[in-house]
Formats: sequence, structure tokens, C-alpha cells
Amino acid sequence: MSPDAPSTLCLVGLRCVGKTTLGRRLAEHLSLPFVDLDDELEPDRAGPARSAGECLQDLGEEGFRDLESAALGRVLKEEGARVVATGGGVVLRAANRELLRTRARCLWLHAPAEQLVLRAASDATVRPALSTDPPLEEWRAMEEERGEFYAEVSAARIDASGDQDEVLALLLAGI
Repeated sequence: MSPDAPSTLCLVGLRCVGKTTLGRRLAEHLSLPFVDLDDELEPDRAGPARSAGECLQDLGEEGFRDLESAALGRVLKEEGARVVATGGGVVLRAANRELLRTRARCLWLHAPAEQLVLRAASDATVRPALSTDPPLEEWRAMEEERGEFYAEVSAARIDASGDQDEVLALLLAGI
């Protein structure tokens, strides 16, 4: 990482692309703290021990995005280097994109929608549907809607379709 680059690395990308798993590995490799933005949602509004998916179900998308934006603002204003796994939709708000561009170095994890649907199906994490579309169509629509925003904030697009060791090597090269 260059000396003038922001000290916070943020991983952005769609649901199930591996932001949390790879973020933890990247942070460990770099000896940096790891922050999962979903774990930073305000407990008084999100409720104790509720996942981001449960908050999304209970609060609706707009209420959830408010919590997510507040958490992003807090995390990116903290001093010190760290690795942050963001939520897949954090880029939907212009203010969040501005924070990501100016306060962090973002790496966009990308994998084919077909692969992400399979990952989601094998994951027990609560991830409510964001539309009534079949899963593959929903993932493709999210990719269409968010792709330009991920590109806007990111220093590099990382192919996350391979195994974790390969993707970690690509992340390290992208720093």
C-alpha cells in the first residue's frame, strides 16, 4: 500500500461474494483489525444479537440503509488502519460512495451471479430477498444496479470466483 493511500481497506461487492471471509483473511495477513460493517449496526435500533438480514426484514430496506450509513460513517471516521467488509448495498447512497472514495481504499470483489446464487443457497445466513424475482434474476438485477457504483469507489476489481487462496493473492496484489 502506498504511503499516501487511505489506511482503511474496504471490500465491496454483492452478497455472498466473500467480503467477510476474505476480509478476515486479508486483515490477518496484514496484521490489521477486521471490521464487519454488519456487526457495527447501532444495537439500540438494530436490537441485540440480530443479524443484518434480520434487521433488513424488520426495518425494511430504507431503515436498514439508515443504520448501515450511520455505521459506515462511524467506522470510516475512526483513526488507524483496518480492513472493513461492507454490506453489498452500501454503495446505493451517494453519501456512502463519497465516504468510501475519500476515506478508504476499496477493492471490488466480483463473481458471476450464478456462483453467488449457489453460495447463498448453501449458506445459513439470513438474507431476505430484495425483490420477488427468482434468485438468479435478483442477483443479476443487483449487479446491474450496483456495478457502476462499485466501479466508482474501487481502486481495483478482483475476481472472487476462484478459491480463497487465489482471491487473497489477488487482493494483496490490488492493494
